[in-house]
Amino acid sequence: MPLRIDRPVTLYTIEEAHKVVGVSQPTLWRAVWSGKLPAVKYGHYVLIAEEDLWRWKAECYREDMAQRRRGRKALRRKRRCKPKVGEQ
Repeated sequence: MPLRIDRPVTLYTIEEAHKVVGVSQPTLWRAVWSGKLPAVKYGHYVLIAEEDLWRWKAECYREDMAQRRRGRKALRRKRRCKPKVGEQ
């Protein structure tokens, strides 16, 4: 089945996109899986339009990073508060 594109657009794979915008590959994969970053699967490639990539970075990227940081801090606090085995 051919990939039809109505207008000229630049498409990147995840590997190419992370180099273009300077975001790690796992972060891009999370954005695609969560639906925040629109992508098209063609064969075994996941393709992202350049305009969607830049829009996602401008609108969602910092927000996602802030949420992850807050989650990590909460986990650290929980680990510190846990008593060791034998302590109470």
